[in-house]
Amino acid sequence: MSGEIHSDHLIDPLGEDLDERLRSVKSPSERRTIAGLLGEISHLPLEHTRAVLETAAAIAGVSLRASIEFLRAAPEADQILEPPEVRAWGELGRRLTMSDVESGVSFFTSGVAEFSKVPTTTRPFVLKVCARQMILSASTAVETFRASPALAMEIQDADLLSSIYDVAAEISRRSAKHSADFLNATSTVAGRLLKYSEAPFSGGLSPADAEPGPGSSPPLNDALIDAAIDLAKAFATRAGGIAADAWTSLPDAIETLGADAALKLMRRATSFLERGGAAAFHLLITGGEVLRALPECFDQWIDLLWTVASHGNAGLVAFIRSSPLFFQTITSTKDHQSAVALARRVIALTRDIARVDSESALACLRSSAKALHTVSIEQFESWARAGLISGDTRARRSYYALETRSSNEALRVGGAGVSLESVQLLLRLYVEALTGHSVEIAPLAAVPSESRIGDGRTIHLPSVVTEFGDEKLDFRLYKVLAAHAAGQIEFGTYERDTDDLLAAYAAIAEFYDPKNQDARDSFALDGYIAESGTGVPPVTHAQDAHATLDYRHVLNLFPMPALARRIFGTLENGRIDRRLRRTYRGLARDLDLIREHLRNRRPKIVDLPPALVPFELLFQITLLGGALDDAREFYRQIVSELETIVADYLYDGKATVADTLMATSRVYSLFQSISLEDSEQQIEVPEELDQEDASKMAEQMLSERNADRKPQRRDARELFNAWNSEAEGEFDELDGSETWSEGETPEQGLEAGEVAFNYDEWDRELVDHRVGWCRVVEKKVKRGNRNFVDDTRERYRGLVSSIRHQFQLMKPENLTRVANEIDGEDYDLNAVVDYFIDRRADGQQSERIYTKRLRRRRDVAVSFLLDQSSSTARTIGRHPLQPYTHPGRRIIEIEKEGLVLMSEALEAVG
Repeated sequence: MSGEIHSDHLIDPLGEDLDERLRSVKSPSERRTIAGLLGEISHLPLEHTRAVLETAAAIAGVSLRASIEFLRAAPEADQILEPPEVRAWGELGRRLTMSDVESGVSFFTSGVAEFSKVPTTTRPFVLKVCARQMILSASTAVETFRASPALAMEIQDADLLSSIYDVAAEISRRSAKHSADFLNATSTVAGRLLKYSEAPFSGGLSPADAEPGPGSSPPLNDALIDAAIDLAKAFATRAGGIAADAWTSLPDAIETLGADAALKLMRRATSFLERGGAAAFHLLITGGEVLRALPECFDQWIDLLWTVASHGNAGLVAFIRSSPLFFQTITSTKDHQSAVALARRVIALTRDIARVDSESALACLRSSAKALHTVSIEQFESWARAGLISGDTRARRSYYALETRSSNEALRVGGAGVSLESVQLLLRLYVEALTGHSVEIAPLAAVPSESRIGDGRTIHLPSVVTEFGDEKLDFRLYKVLAAHAAGQIEFGTYERDTDDLLAAYAAIAEFYDPKNQDARDSFALDGYIAESGTGVPPVTHAQDAHATLDYRHVLNLFPMPALARRIFGTLENGRIDRRLRRTYRGLARDLDLIREHLRNRRPKIVDLPPALVPFELLFQITLLGGALDDAREFYRQIVSELETIVADYLYDGKATVADTLMATSRVYSLFQSISLEDSEQQIEVPEELDQEDASKMAEQMLSERNADRKPQRRDARELFNAWNSEAEGEFDELDGSETWSEGETPEQGLEAGEVAFNYDEWDRELVDHRVGWCRVVEKKVKRGNRNFVDDTRERYRGLVSSIRHQFQLMKPENLTRVANEIDGEDYDLNAVVDYFIDRRADGQQSERIYTKRLRRRRDVAVSFLLDQSSSTARTIGRHPLQPYTHPGRRIIEIEKEGLVLMSEALEAVG
């Protein structure tokens, strides 16, 4: 056999090496097998034979069995692969064999028949990716090789496929994993890009082969595809693995954009790669949202980003990520032309600030969404320019973040709308006339949200109302809000210990008792409350709660009190609205105005997230006089159920808060038992329409949903629900997800029975108050053991006696002498005389022969303010030369000892 090999003019070292390996094989059958395989290979062209034999020799150095399988597959592989490709394929199998022989054998056994589906021009790129991947992970390289035929079948454009693998090869220089992720996402991404780029031929003569052949890809917008590939390659070259994330996000970024807008977005993202991969990646995602919302402002926004970029990448990325909320807020409160004009003014203003300080500009942009709800753009511009006067960077940033009192006051100067301060006295007289009770009116911002549920004596209203932009109409809204709050007092929202409340408490407590869980589960499906069976609070017995029983105690019986509270608030607002209309018919005009205002500004039901749909339906039925047409069409069955519940419990002219609680239980169960998937199937389609026509009708409805909806200023519904809000997230807030994502997590969660208060705090460096900066939690301290007190008394017993004596020198006043005491500080002479007389007479004498002096009114009240900050953990009195024998004592321990001694001394004066 070696003679045959030499006759083919192969170099002697290779023939000698093969002879040596053949002689080393002990099994005659294996030697014959190898000899036969070599004989078949000798008929291949010289260069092909050389590639096969050299690769087989290298594999045999790892595993002879794998080398035999390679030789078996080599003739077939030679028909498909070129010699360099054979070497690359064999090297891939050799690397795999080094980690696992069986995997290597299986790899060669499977051959390269499937790989023939990959276009010839693309194969070198595939093997190049595999060669780079196998340096870091042979298994990843094998997966890439095996997945290439399927990807080639989906992307039948050979040039596009080669470009994709070329990008993957660039990524694989840094990360095998990210290059694999890039290729795994390519099937979906390329499919969407090809579909997006599909465009009919226009202009000039039609090409001769205009009709695509069977199985071929549709005509492509070459510029868009090329731009996408160039963007991915630029990411791969400059940012490595981020290219996979950018590639995956690209279809969503350009969704619904025109070709020109998509090309502009990709070019801008490429240019921002010089500022880093993270900045370019976030710009790609956010830029698509900006182009969909306000494309006219895109170039100005890009200029603003370049201004911010001069201060550093961290601020740039934060600025890009904060931009979507700004544009969403602008577009949701204005018509398109007004939104464009407003956004341009804010961006220009923010750019002026960014030239001075990028972080101040970021704070200004974030504050604009909130500020423009209550003030005009002229006020906002004046406020923003005033902030540039400050030379202190820290003070300037706090100013633009609306963290200081002076900043908030400066923003409200000359504000539009009606402020509570200007009408507070008038509203108080109005409410007192309605209820016949003395009440206080306070702004919502003056109390923490944890304390906002009132006690029937204080009404909380928003500080400013700018809903209509007209002073008279805004004042009428204030009247309606005040009337609703007065109605809660007059119609018993806060009533306690009534028979109806006790009955509602007992019924709901029994229904949600853990013993009845199985019975409830038999009627409940997995719907809106996915975890309704978990976290059930222990049911408090009714007799334990009768002393202070009100609606809040009943709501705490539900498995999810926050959900029950949200439902109850909407239903109770509906009950109060009906009672007001019946009792005060003169209010109907104002109530109808607000109702019509809310109806005209409700969002399309199909625009809402699924979790908010049931709450929107409930709100429409209870406060808007019935569900809107689109809501009734899409959710007819749920609307019917809710209307039945409302009619059963709230239509009665004498309905009480207990009726609202029972209705809350019914609605709570309804939300629990109806899944959204079932509800979505209630969309009625005429029977004569087939599935395709129905789909077209649905698409047409979705495309028109923004055309007939008036621009929203904001959701005024939250003004009615503020009295029943809690610190935790609410279920029906349309901007809830944004609020939760932007909100800060409190430093300490509240436990049962605790209340938190927010106070303004003076900042010495800013020379101003920070608004709501200090959060104080009122805690009930648990009683501890008395070991520390007893030890302190024992250690300082001499000092205690001395201090007590000093306090006793103070003559207590307002003491009353009380006779006939069993023990006391002195004898009662009259009682002593009677004692001896009775003793001699009949022996039935009284033992009450002492007198006492009791304090009827205390003259001194003492309170202790104890510093428990972290600094009190420091040690004082520590000897610097004897730290172990004289370690000193902690400040907090000395403070506690002082409290004990002071308490002992105060006992001497009562």
